[in-house]
Amino acid sequence: MLIPFLSILIGVAMGFFIQRVRASSPAMIARNLRLENISVIKFMALTIAVGMIVVYSLSLVIPQLLHFDVKPTYVVGVLLGGLVFGVGFGVGGYCPGTCVVGIGEGRKDAIVAILGGVVGALAFTLTYTTLVEPIIKIANFGKITLPEVLHLPSILVALVVGEIFIAVVRFLPTEFKKG
Repeated sequence: MLIPFLSILIGVAMGFFIQRVRASSPAMIARNLRLENISVIKFMALTIAVGMIVVYSLSLVIPQLLHFDVKPTYVVGVLLGGLVFGVGFGVGGYCPGTCVVGIGEGRKDAIVAILGGVVGALAFTLTYTTLVEPIIKIANFGKITLPEVLHLPSILVALVVGEIFIAVVRFLPTEFKKG
C-alpha cells in the first residue's frame, strides 16, 4: 500500500515542479536548448541529484523496497537513441513527462507529442529484431555501473555525483544575456 501512495505522491510533485519551471512550455524548452534560459536543464539536474541520493539512501535503509535492474551499456544504441530523442525534444518541445503536464494545462500540441511517442514506440518495437538488436551488439559493455568501475560503494558515488550536480545547479546562472 505504501509503494502506490509514494508513486502517486512523487508523480504529483514532479508534475507540480515541471509546471512551476515551465518545462511544459515548448517555448521554454526552445529557450533552454538555445541556452538563453537553463531553468529546465537545472531542474532536470537537480531532480537527478535528489533522486539519486534518495534512492541510494533508501536502498541502504530498506533494501527489499528497491530493485535495481541495470541495463547493458551499448554505446552506439544509446547515442542513436539520444539523437532520436533529442531531435524529437527539440522539434516537438516536449519529453514524455512534460507532454503529460502540457495536456493537463490544456495544450493541444502536447497530445500530438504523446501520439508521436506512441508511434515511435511502435516503430521501435516493430523494427527491434531486424534493426535494433544488431545495433545493440556494437560496443556493448554489458551491465556496468559507475560504482563498479570506480570500485566504490554505490551510496558514496551517489552522494558525490549528486553534490556535484547540486553545486552546478546552484552556481550556474539561469538566464544568459545575449551578446
